[in-house]
Amino acid sequence: MSDPPLRKRTVKPAGDPITPYQRAPPPPRRGHPTRPLHLSLALVILAFFVVYAQKQTFKSKAPSLYSVEGTKLPEIYAICSKEGQKAYTVPVEGGVGRVECVVVDGKEVVDTGSLGKIRRKWISSDNRQKPLHDLKVIYLPAGHTMTPGLTDSHGHPLIYGQAQQLTLHGCRSPAEVIERVEAFVKSTPPQPGAWIEGLGWDQNLFEGQEFPTATEFGKSALLKDLPISLSRIDFHVEWVSPAVLDMLGDIPDVDGGQVVRDSLGKPTGVFIDNAIDLLKASRPPWTDTDRERYLQIMVQDALSKGMTGVHDAQGFLEDQLFYRKMAKERKLPIRFYSMLACGREEDFCGHKIKRFDDPDGHYTLRSVKMFGDGALGSRGAALIDDYSDKPGWNGLMLKKEEVWEPLIKKWYEAGWQVNVHTIGDRAAKTVLDAIESAFASDPERGRAARFRLEHAQILRPEDIARAAKMGVIGSYQPTHATSDMWYAEDRIGPERIKGAYAWRTYLNHGGRIALGSDFPVESIDPLKGFYAAVTRRSEDGKSPHGPGGWYSAEKLTREEALRGMTVDAAYASFSENITGSLTIGKRFDAVIWDDDLLTVPEDEMLEVKVKAVIVDGKLVWGYITA
Repeated sequence: MSDPPLRKRTVKPAGDPITPYQRAPPPPRRGHPTRPLHLSLALVILAFFVVYAQKQTFKSKAPSLYSVEGTKLPEIYAICSKEGQKAYTVPVEGGVGRVECVVVDGKEVVDTGSLGKIRRKWISSDNRQKPLHDLKVIYLPAGHTMTPGLTDSHGHPLIYGQAQQLTLHGCRSPAEVIERVEAFVKSTPPQPGAWIEGLGWDQNLFEGQEFPTATEFGKSALLKDLPISLSRIDFHVEWVSPAVLDMLGDIPDVDGGQVVRDSLGKPTGVFIDNAIDLLKASRPPWTDTDRERYLQIMVQDALSKGMTGVHDAQGFLEDQLFYRKMAKERKLPIRFYSMLACGREEDFCGHKIKRFDDPDGHYTLRSVKMFGDGALGSRGAALIDDYSDKPGWNGLMLKKEEVWEPLIKKWYEAGWQVNVHTIGDRAAKTVLDAIESAFASDPERGRAARFRLEHAQILRPEDIARAAKMGVIGSYQPTHATSDMWYAEDRIGPERIKGAYAWRTYLNHGGRIALGSDFPVESIDPLKGFYAAVTRRSEDGKSPHGPGGWYSAEKLTREEALRGMTVDAAYASFSENITGSLTIGKRFDAVIWDDDLLTVPEDEMLEVKVKAVIVDGKLVWGYITA
């Protein structure tokens, strides 16, 4: 096989020119006529963000804390929760009214709702290009809640302030009482002519449970010549020293009261109910300086516990003049609803003073307080049948039965709300009979009068139903039940106890209730009443019936207890259109708590603390973090 022929290389003629390699030319360069404009816009935008950042930095340097003495709350603001509906408005119509936000303008609530609604309505316009309102939004700290301010429907403000000087609660013997009085006299030597006064002893804690006598003071070299008067825990008994007995001279017996005497008929130094009036002629009266000192003590303690109002359950004529002065001078940080007390020596004193209502000054006088009987602990409560533990004795009616119908009608026709202290079933029946008889021809008018049974402690089942139907308000003190539960059934037996401290039964019959404490008889702390209402146990979790609570069927729900201290307390004082709720048009009286009273475990309920208290939109206690 022969080799393939070789390909001949073609050579271009020498005269043919060769074109050198050249890179493709770049595209023609464009001009930039708008570059200066773009640069200017960029600088403007950058400047805007610099200024915005500076403003935000300036805002962050603004005060982050609102306090009573420091930075005040703005004129218009909202308090909101980022954790859901943690503001409880407690509306008149029922429930607790859970919302995320409450908007305040000046003294009043102007809106409530979700955080989104408040942002849309109060912060941005429809196109969200500019703020609608100068609204400061204050967020509740994590875990915190807000409720209306609490009202104590039955307390003794000035007496509380005075009683803090010498408290005798918990003393287990007369000797222990004497020791406390001696310590007080050593630390606070009395002025010439002044009496030493204290509150809180309870003979039920003494061995033998017998009343003490004046001779106990005579055993003390320091006290034997001093005028001393010590009130029992319920105010219905006074125990005095020999010096006071000497001042009184011959001591008569008293209708509706008892001067306790020994076997020879000599006074022992113990005065019960109306007999206490015998001491008044010798006891030095309070001055307005005294009253203002006592008031300040009470107000600060009340605010620290979340209280924004109190119904003063025994305001004497001279006290009313003092309150009116304080209101005009704007010296009442919380609201006072006063019950005029004529004193047991006269039945009607409505002609001596005019009714008064000053919502801005926080003082209202439009009700009267009268006493039907004494107290259970001293066996002064008036019972239909004898005491179970003292046969032959059924207590004391402080006014005769036939007095009540014309007296109640006279006060009502003069324009006063009538509130009557009733502990025993006989006292309650007598007062209810009088109300029913006075308004038999117009029961609706009777319901509109909002009569109140103060304490309503022991009622027959049929009288519970009757009182509820008549629109009579049950003014209860839950801690009375948990204080009395250790001896109450001994006093009245297993049948009558079924109508005692019967809050749930009262509600089940359609009745209205208002809750209080009767401080300083009990603690001024409303949470102790709240706890007692929903657990029926003492603070250490105990009861005669075990951890389930004493007669547990009478417990209130947390919602009912909260309403009893807010909107229902307002209803009991004809002020539900002003306060008691955080709803539109109401005064913004509120409390911020560090936990949730409606969900916190029962055994942690008393540990919940007040962080801030607001009245009329102004911070009056504590602080708020912005």
